[in-house]
Amino acid sequence: MVFVSVLIIVVVGLFIYLSSLTDNFKFSKTMLVLSLVSIMANISLAQNYTHSLLPGVHDGIGISNKIAYWIITDDDWGNRWSVELFKMFYDRSSILLILVISMLVLSIVIETRVDKSSTNL
Repeated sequence: MVFVSVLIIVVVGLFIYLSSLTDNFKFSKTMLVLSLVSIMANISLAQNYTHSLLPGVHDGIGISNKIAYWIITDDDWGNRWSVELFKMFYDRSSILLILVISMLVLSIVIETRVDKSSTNL
């Protein structure tokens, strides 16, 4: 939860900062940053999930990297860590990644069309 909260604050702050710098602000730049962060989180959760499937990697079940720890944390899920929980986080992260990349592509297409139409005037 901490990771998601910080991520939202960073993206909103970046959006406000970039929009205040110039009149021709591109939303796709913000979506690109969000996409890169989402890719890193998804890779970390995938690695954590696959490590939980391998017997003998951990003495019990644990989180295998810092980014996955920031997302899952001890606070909310510490007493209930399981392979199913790690798979749930990875699945949700994958869905979120697909949505974010779709929004990135859509924003690039819209911005390209708007730029072409404004140059034709």
